[in-house]
Amino acid sequence: MLAAIVVNPIGGRGTGMQVAVEACDELNRAGWRTELMPTRCAGDGIELAHQAALKGFDVVLACGGDGTFSQVVMGCRDTGVPVGLIPAGTGNDFARMIDLPREPRAAANALVNGHPKSVDLLEVNNGAVWSVNMVGVGFDARVAERTNRRVRWIGGRTAYMLAIALELIHHRCARMRVRVDDIEWEGEALLLAVANTRSYGGGMIVAPDAKIDDGMADVVLIERLSRFQFIRSFPLVLKGTHVRLPQVHQWRGREVTIMSDDEQPALVDGDVVAHTPITVRISPGRALVWIPG
Repeated sequence: MLAAIVVNPIGGRGTGMQVAVEACDELNRAGWRTELMPTRCAGDGIELAHQAALKGFDVVLACGGDGTFSQVVMGCRDTGVPVGLIPAGTGNDFARMIDLPREPRAAANALVNGHPKSVDLLEVNNGAVWSVNMVGVGFDARVAERTNRRVRWIGGRTAYMLAIALELIHHRCARMRVRVDDIEWEGEALLLAVANTRSYGGGMIVAPDAKIDDGMADVVLIERLSRFQFIRSFPLVLKGTHVRLPQVHQWRGREVTIMSDDEQPALVDGDVVAHTPITVRISPGRALVWIPG
């Protein structure tokens, strides 16, 4: 098996290259041939992955977090070359979704015994942006802005918890108008998530029923909560049981339109790259992902 490894050197608080080298050693030991392709700037992973697919690699692996993995998926989309993952990021939520070990040598061994699988993607604004994991509008997007800007060096769930605490002090809910296929909702919302996977933010199970291959997007909307209600309810998100709250709405659909009175940031796989109004459509089976065995 000939594998290109697109690695974000600063992923995992600067351990990305070390993780990639350990994974390479293990893959080579199993008989694979590997080539490291470090990213050099934001968005570089898309082009590197596309080049690798055109060069004839059997699989392109992303070594980094959810953002790096999303870029590699975009670069290989529609090429027929599967994309795998070596977790080395802040959240690693797609790795959780497919039960991929976090430790690099264990992840490499799991991939050696893996296979390609068609999975869905989320198409944002007619393909201007694509998502592997989740699109979030509102509180979660602002938390991500804080995480990326100030506290990413802490890493993992701790970084998100600190950013949540900081955002909770300043956040104001937005009035949103949401359409999920033929269902409409309007009101003040804390956040809205259009999900292809179950979790984001380092393991917060926002959409516990989401699947990556069912041809449907899971939509979770949380209405306005007081700070006290938020603090009391937040632990439920870590278990995915927040969806039982009366302030939480769940829908499933193929197309979601989100509008707001004030422009709101939209979080796409860990990065804020769009703003409301946005439209998100499910694109069934659009990506080919190397799933661990």
